[in-house]
Amino acid sequence: MKHRIIVTAGNTWSPLDSVRVITNIFSGETGLGIAYQLAKKGFKVKLILGDIRTDLKKYRHKNISILRALTYKKFYHTVKTEVKKRKYSAIIHSAAVSDYQVSTPFLGKIKSSRQLNLSLNPTKKIVDRIKKWDKRIILIKFKLEANINKKELFKRALKSKKQSGADLVIANAMPFKKNHGFYVIKSKKHFKKISGKEKLAKFLAAIFSTELK
Repeated sequence: MKHRIIVTAGNTWSPLDSVRVITNIFSGETGLGIAYQLAKKGFKVKLILGDIRTDLKKYRHKNISILRALTYKKFYHTVKTEVKKRKYSAIIHSAAVSDYQVSTPFLGKIKSSRQLNLSLNPTKKIVDRIKKWDKRIILIKFKLEANINKKELFKRALKSKKQSGADLVIANAMPFKKNHGFYVIKSKKHFKKISGKEKLAKFLAAIFSTELK
């Protein structure tokens, strides 16, 4: 039987009121591409998908089943539920999950004429809990930074990898370029640079095809 893999993708929402949300700029394209390449290799992929800004149709595949989870709260619950089933060999956590949420979302619609002072609380880091929910699962996490050099990017990525107990961390930094560079890092001395989202997706699919038999 083929191994099952979870892929998370897209951004999540933190509600401000009943109609407005706080979110981020990420499209979900990287995670969708990874899920698609894994599916083409024959893996059964559970795609936990937040909000996306890309065409989902071109990533459809018979080996991909999708769970939609738009809000941070729903996303947290969905990832936890799936991981705790302990039927997955690995999880690739590429989703851009909300780092902050409003203390108490307003019930109804806030009038646009009033001034707002928001109190934001940090959310629980989903990726730091995955190994606690299933200690044997292979965890690949993403670490995004902005406007820093390679040395500092590696320093932060390795710290993040240790914090969550990840097996690999994929680090990259803004600003984005056409052939954006991703560093697939196992340790300070063991890493590989991949240029472009499609090449990264194919590289990860090839790794799993070799390692998971």
